[in-house]
Order: sequence, then structure tokens, then C-alpha cells
Amino acid sequence: MTENTKIEEPSTPGPTTESSTARDLMMPFRVLVSPLRTFSQLAQKPTAKGLITLAVLIVVITAATQYASATRIILTIDGQPIGFAATDSFSSWFISILATTNFYIVLYWLVAASALALVGRFFGKKEVKLRHGLVILGYVLAVLVILYAVRTITYLALPPITFDIASWPPVEQATRDAVLNRMSQEWGSLPVYQFGSYFTLVSFVWLVILGAVAVKAMRDTSWSKSFLVSLTGFMIAVVIFGFP
Repeated sequence: MTENTKIEEPSTPGPTTESSTARDLMMPFRVLVSPLRTFSQLAQKPTAKGLITLAVLIVVITAATQYASATRIILTIDGQPIGFAATDSFSSWFISILATTNFYIVLYWLVAASALALVGRFFGKKEVKLRHGLVILGYVLAVLVILYAVRTITYLALPPITFDIASWPPVEQATRDAVLNRMSQEWGSLPVYQFGSYFTLVSFVWLVILGAVAVKAMRDTSWSKSFLVSLTGFMIAVVIFGFP
């Protein structure tokens, strides 16, 4: 070896790569805080890493919501009031309702994002791959994290109701109707319950706004057309599934 011979050292991941991954994982929060900038970046470089964070957040917060709702239900078993969350049937109900809720959210995302991506083709100046469109529009569902967090707080703020039934949820339709009527009477006039109901509409408007921002960033179209595409896409999801 001569004095001019250079020995190359093995490359190691630098802080830039690590910080980039961290920023990608924080994408759901960035969408809520700075949607214009974040969706512009996603339009240039779509990444699905942040959807992992979003999926975990949604599972955790929906689990908290379902548990909070269960704590408001008091059953009457052998003449004694017992909280539904303390019964043997709670675990199976919890797993079932959690799986159903998150499956519904996945379907909602697929339908809404597909509708936004497809309708956007008639108005946008730029072509966007459907796969990239689904990824970018998936971040719009970050609003659901806030929605279910508010619902969790709402449930915890409501007074529990004691029902003269021994199992949950009610099986017979007549019993279900009686339970819903009782909930409406006990909770319907409470400000916290009304706030939770109104916030569902606020969340839908928020979804439409973020959807419009995403469409504009992807398609490079006007704001009016972007809002029209977003509203159309989410209304299709509402017709199929109802409000989130």
C-alpha cells in the first residue's frame, strides 16, 4: 500500500435518514397542524410510513371510545346493578365491536379515497396514480383520531344509566328500541351529549376541507373544483356508510 491509498469505511445510516423517517411517522399530526404544506410535500413524495402511526392511533383511540361507552352501561343481574365492563361478556363484545369499528373505518377510507381519486380525474390538471392517491388521501382520516378522542371524553362525562336487562347489547328489537329511547331521554338534553353530536358534523366538514387541500395539492386545480371533488367523494361515503 502507498501513502495515497485510501481505505473506504463502511457507510452507516446518518441522522438525516433517521430524522426523515421520524418526520414521515409524524405525518398524521403534521396534516392536522399544517395541512397545506404537508399535502404539498406528500404530492411530491408520497409515503405510507405515517399511515402506520395513523393506524395505531385509530385502533388505540377507538378502543378507548368503546371502553368509555361500556362504563356508562349498568346492567341488572340477579337483581343487582353491575357495570357492563365488569361482566364476563364484556371481553367478547369489546373485541367484536373494536374489530367492526376499525373494519368500517378501512372501508370508509377505501370508498372515500377512491371516490376522491376517481372524481378528481375529471377536474385535475395532473394525473395521479390511484395507489398514490389512496396513500395521500389516507392521511385525511387523521381527523378521526380527534373525533374519537372527543367521543371518548363525551362518554366519560355522561352519567351512567341502569337498564333492567342482564346482557348487552340487547337482542330483541323491542328491547333495543327501549334502550335507545332511554338513552335519548337521559342523555339527549345534556350539553356534553349535544356537543358530541355537533362535533360529528364539524369533523365531517373538517374531512371535506382536508380532502380539498389534498386534491388541490395532487391535481393542481382551483380551490372551487377541489372542494367540489372533496364534497362529492365524501358524500358518496356518507350515502353508503353514514357520517363517520
